[in-house]
Amino acid sequence: MKKTKIKSYAKINLYFELVDKRHDGYHNIKSILQNIDIFDEIEIGEIESGIKIDSNYKDIPTGTDNTVYKAVDIIKKTYKIDKGIKIFLNKKIPHSAGLGGGSSNSAAVIEALNKLWNLKMNIRDKEKIAKKIGMDVYFFLKGGTVYVENKGDKTRKIKDFKWDNILLVKPDINISTPFIYGEVEKEHLTKDYSRILLEKFNEENEKSLIKLFKNDLEKAAEKKYPEINEIKKEMIGLNTEITMMSGSGSSVFGLFKNREVRDKAYSILAMKYDKVYKTKTIERGFDYEG
Repeated sequence: MKKTKIKSYAKINLYFELVDKRHDGYHNIKSILQNIDIFDEIEIGEIESGIKIDSNYKDIPTGTDNTVYKAVDIIKKTYKIDKGIKIFLNKKIPHSAGLGGGSSNSAAVIEALNKLWNLKMNIRDKEKIAKKIGMDVYFFLKGGTVYVENKGDKTRKIKDFKWDNILLVKPDINISTPFIYGEVEKEHLTKDYSRILLEKFNEENEKSLIKLFKNDLEKAAEKKYPEINEIKKEMIGLNTEITMMSGSGSSVFGLFKNREVRDKAYSILAMKYDKVYKTKTIERGFDYEG
């Protein structure tokens, strides 16, 4: 029986603009997503039949509500695969954190099964599967630094953003994405702001770019959950270059100018918060192991 093991990386949002609500219930967005080197480990092996999901994190669903289960089921039906699959998700990416763990797992499984079963899927074939699972899956199929728009299904690779000294804090709160979307007070951005941002992405260095980063969901999240703003204030006091909430939260990340400043901030924040991570940007969404 065939088997493989793959790392599935998290993401942060360097920029997030909530544009408007669509008739299909989704929202139009403009965002720049970035992989970081916090990852889950996924063990995949063939079995005689069925789909079996297990995990070290017992609160995630393991049946049809699980996005990885959906990915396997869609691939088996689309390509008429009669073999079964057993998957173990060793979860290290914080849950309900705005880091895309479930979508990352799904994209990695699509990639892994394409290789395991020699399906010869191209990117469009993979995106057809992603469409049935969730919008963030589109990003993880490309990985690195990606500009995303529409409802998350239109993606474009852009110049890789590189930053080696990042701290990420996941407070002990879980935020409902639909709730935060509904609470957002619109900020009218400069006309063609995303176009200007993308032009600068190709021309400017990282320290110039970070002045343009923002997240439209932050204010609504901070109003409901003051701890988000408290973490940002703490990071500013610890000399971060910029600090933001990722996606719809609840994780907050800070970019630090060097390892010494970051490590000092880590030692202070880790005394207060249980989940504090040293991380950096990477240029891919997954890695095979072994």
